[in-house]
This record gives sequence, C-alpha cells and structure tokens, in this order.
Amino acid sequence: MFSGRQRSFFLCLIVLCCAGNLAAQEQAAQHQSSRPRTSIDLSCVLATTLQTKARLSLSAESPFFAGNSFLTRGNTVKATVGAELSPVSVNGTFDLVCTPVAFFQLIGGASAGSGWNLPVANGIAINERDGLHGNDLSGAPFLGMVWSAKAGSAVQFDLAAVLPGAWNHVVFRSAHELKYRALTSADAGDSWLYEGDFGENRNGWNYYGNCFIGYRMPIFLETVAFLVEADRYLYGAADGDLWGDGLFRWTFGPAVGFRFSEKTTMALIAQMRTMRNFTDGTEDYGFYQDRVLDSDDKLRVEFYRVAATVSVKLR
Repeated sequence: MFSGRQRSFFLCLIVLCCAGNLAAQEQAAQHQSSRPRTSIDLSCVLATTLQTKARLSLSAESPFFAGNSFLTRGNTVKATVGAELSPVSVNGTFDLVCTPVAFFQLIGGASAGSGWNLPVANGIAINERDGLHGNDLSGAPFLGMVWSAKAGSAVQFDLAAVLPGAWNHVVFRSAHELKYRALTSADAGDSWLYEGDFGENRNGWNYYGNCFIGYRMPIFLETVAFLVEADRYLYGAADGDLWGDGLFRWTFGPAVGFRFSEKTTMALIAQMRTMRNFTDGTEDYGFYQDRVLDSDDKLRVEFYRVAATVSVKLR
C-alpha cells in the first residue's frame, strides 16, 4: 500500500480474517438467530516505514435472507463503526457489507477525519507550487476534514465449501471499490496531503481493488497468502498524463496470519510497490505536477515495507 493513498494496512488484516469466511458460514449456520451478533475489536499496526495506527471497532451482524443451501445459509449483513488514531491523524469510519449469496458481497462505507503535523511527519497540508518548480506544504492543524464515501463489490470462494474438510480451505477474494474523497478546505484543483502520503490527492473519485489468494489451516500458522492491491486517481487532471496521474499504482507481497487464541490474531506482510520514473531533468522537481514521466520506462518496482497488525477481540 502507498501510505495515505491506498487503504490502511487494516484492509490486509480484514482480508486475512475474511479468508475463512465462507467456511465459517457453515458453522455459523448452526447457531444463527434473528438477533444481531455484536463484537468489539481492537487492532494496532506497526511497520518499518514508521507508520502506526490503532483502531477500535464495533460490529453488528445479522442474517440476511439466509436459507438452507450452501449458497445462502451464511448470508448476512454486517455494519461496522470504527475509530482510528495515528500519531498525526484521527478518523471515524463506517462500513457495511452485505452477503446476499456465499460467493458475492456488496460493500459500502464512509469516513471522516483530520490531522496535524509533527516535526518528523505531516498529517494534513495543502501542497502548492513554490517558485519555479518547488513545493510548499501549508496549513494549520485540523485545517479541514477529509471525508469519503465508497461503494463496491467483492467475489470470494473457499474450496472447503465444495469439498468439506479442515485442511481444504484454499481461499480467494477480490474486491473493487469506487470512492469519492475530499478535503473540505481544498478548492477545486488544489492538491493536498493526508497521513504522510505524497501530497497528490485532489477532491474527486478514486478506484481501489485487491486480490487475495491463500490457504487457511487449523493450526497456529492459520493463513499463508499473497495479496495484490491497485489504486488509481480518477481526477482527469489537465495534463495529468505528463506526470502519470492516471497510472495504476500496484502493491503486492506475501502475507501470513497467526492465531494465538480465539481472541488474538496477528497478520504479517512484506510488500513491494511500483513507483513512477521521471525524466532526468525533472525527477528532482519539488512540485509533482512539474515532473515529466519517462515515456520509455514509466514504472519501476521497489521494496516498500514489512508491516504487522495485531488484533484482539474484546467481546
């Protein structure tokens, strides 16, 4: 993931936890009721990029047109309200996931938050051209609210749903979302930074997608997997092709999930990412819109980070 561009590493934890969702549906069917099942979870992210974030979430899940077949007996609708805190930001989130059939989900959600700046990290700022090609990050703490609304869908599969068995959980999930994201204090065309990203955000639409494939086991090493993520700005900025504004940004790497107890899990991931190559004469420009993409070699792959998420179920 790109810091601040893509969804936080919590998504990886969610994907790891959802990897066994289809198999769990069979067990859940045995004790479904019309009453919502609620849970409270606390998660914390640590990474080699010095990104840290804690999240407290409250979830409520209810059966949704559940039936007796393997395609419908685990059908649910799940709503999650969360609060996130990092050294430079605070956010509130809402997520809604509807599973009308075992292999398909509808996704919706919204978020709102703001930030502040530290000597070692920027939480929120307007990114402006300064001089000929330099840039200036300006703005006071809590200079505005960053809000978003999203909608999307996901397809998922668990081999154990077809061939039951504790060691048959070969799982796959792919999700795709459209998100509108904006900073309330930014004017049309302004660029802004949030949570230490590259400062290339603008008010407008974004695409995010991921693909997860893994193997889930009934042991301490619960999941081994590979996760690929992609995001893309859909701003349609004038001359955006010059600096690669509309290029897909890819992040990928292996992931493992450990289960310490019924209430405590940990996910680890090592990630590579793509970065844009610019011409020799513009790669050192401070303001990103003055850089010119190298047309012969647009992207390179580099190591990004190792990150860990620990999650504890409080209830």
